[in-house]
Amino acid sequence: MSLISNPVSSAAVVDIPLTKIQSRFSMTLYILAATTAATLLYGCILAIYRLFFHPLAKYPGPRLAALTDWYATFYAWRGDLHKKNRQWHDKYGMTVRFGPNALCFNSSTAMNDIYGVRANVRKSDGYASLSASRCTPNTVTTIDKGVHGFKRRIMAQVYTERSLKEIEDRILDNISDFVDVLGSESNAMTGWTAPKDIAQTCDWLTFDVISDLCYGEDFDMLHSSEMRWFPSVVRKIAQRSMMGLIQPKFFQLKLDTILLANQYKDIIAAGAWVRQRAEARAQLGNDIKKKDMFYTLMNAVDPKTGLQFTQKDLWVESMLLLAAAISAVIHYLLHHPTHLANLTRTLRTLFPTEASISFSNTTLNTEMETEAEAEKSTDTLLTCPQTALLRSCINESMRLAPSVSSAPPRTVLPGGLLVDGEPIPPGTTVGTSIYTIHRNEEYFDHPDEFDPLRWMDEDTEIGKEKVRRAGMGFAPFSVGARSCVGWRLAWVEMNVAIARVLWRFDMRLASVAGDGTGAGCSCGSGNGVGEKGREGGCDYEFMGWVTSSAEGPVVEFRRRDDLEM
Repeated sequence: MSLISNPVSSAAVVDIPLTKIQSRFSMTLYILAATTAATLLYGCILAIYRLFFHPLAKYPGPRLAALTDWYATFYAWRGDLHKKNRQWHDKYGMTVRFGPNALCFNSSTAMNDIYGVRANVRKSDGYASLSASRCTPNTVTTIDKGVHGFKRRIMAQVYTERSLKEIEDRILDNISDFVDVLGSESNAMTGWTAPKDIAQTCDWLTFDVISDLCYGEDFDMLHSSEMRWFPSVVRKIAQRSMMGLIQPKFFQLKLDTILLANQYKDIIAAGAWVRQRAEARAQLGNDIKKKDMFYTLMNAVDPKTGLQFTQKDLWVESMLLLAAAISAVIHYLLHHPTHLANLTRTLRTLFPTEASISFSNTTLNTEMETEAEAEKSTDTLLTCPQTALLRSCINESMRLAPSVSSAPPRTVLPGGLLVDGEPIPPGTTVGTSIYTIHRNEEYFDHPDEFDPLRWMDEDTEIGKEKVRRAGMGFAPFSVGARSCVGWRLAWVEMNVAIARVLWRFDMRLASVAGDGTGAGCSCGSGNGVGEKGREGGCDYEFMGWVTSSAEGPVVEFRRRDDLEM
């Protein structure tokens, strides 16, 4: 008999699986509804706990920040977390809860309590996102104190005054190229150059210096466009790292691969270039004509353990690129013509030639009473009293636009931590925002104004106290055992580069359409006078990622009149 001739039997055969499907579908909906309800219930309970019963619930701060780390991560992504942090401190006070389990403090005592050598803390888990290798941490990203101590003792040998003296020629060669590039493309009639984006050109200088010192072969960004894509990749990585620093899950769940999807090929290419150069340099060993940082690293021995770096250690450490604040200094000087004129005049009087501007030369045109005193002088660009204004301008620029603007996070270890007299429970993330404390009125009068003289006024007791207070709240390279180990390199590079630029050139903000508006920066004033008719009135805008990223100012240069071509 045919199955078609028996409709009842056929319907029965079909009806059974449909019933099962409907039953399974209903069960799926039930499970989904139950899961959703449980998730919502858990979320509500968690929110109530974090807002009202959490150990940090007593500390003020944004409500959304108390609920989730993703709130601060959003501002980290935008690059303005440093500004939000300051707004929160202005609104809530010296202590702000900026995450469910995170506190930010705004005092020098808190900064020392958190970052001091004996502080009962470690670097937070978010530092893993800063490493060039997911397996091998470097000096910045190492969480384990013992491993960090070993790496820091090795790296410290690279940045001694003696080691820097050995690589001085390499640094000066790159700075000379930098100054030449700024003076290129000049108008035959007026002598003024084509507009130059200082932040971009400073990026080229910084990358050329570090690559030359690390690998014995620089990127040559100052002369060739071939590798100029590299800084944009590093900026994107800095953005990713800042997000991972605030919210470690962003890195742990590999969500950063989505953010960096469009530049993934460039990142791979950049990593390949660095690794190839690092491995090639490591294979050369000591067989080089000029010493570089790799030479010192490969021959450095930890005085405590007797250990040396492995090749992978050398590769990872060489990934760290020092950020310079040269563009910020030029920005603020151009908006403060009086300081610019005074500093320019001092440098041109003090140094007989551009080549005499280095960080070891002691032959300066200082006013000594006798030739014998002049011969015994050990003053250099970095120590000479007459160049105090240069150092003060750099300090003031780093105060207003620090290369690292965030609050380096630390995790409190078992036993707790006392910060500003407040007992902080174990597991809490704590930090002090460098940008915020640099603009704290307790340490700096008129904190938003560019005033390099605040670092020099030591003639009176009031002046000495003013300088002392400023020093308490000043930490451009952080403080304590985890401070920037390469600060000496950044410091000498900034001093020499700025001094040489001002010695050779007059400079001005580039004008748009010749009307004095939009003059090479977001402020729009081309004559260095702010909206209120006083010098200044224009802050240097930057993206506050792991290292600050900025554009401009756009500047024109002209060789000083008394210099021959």
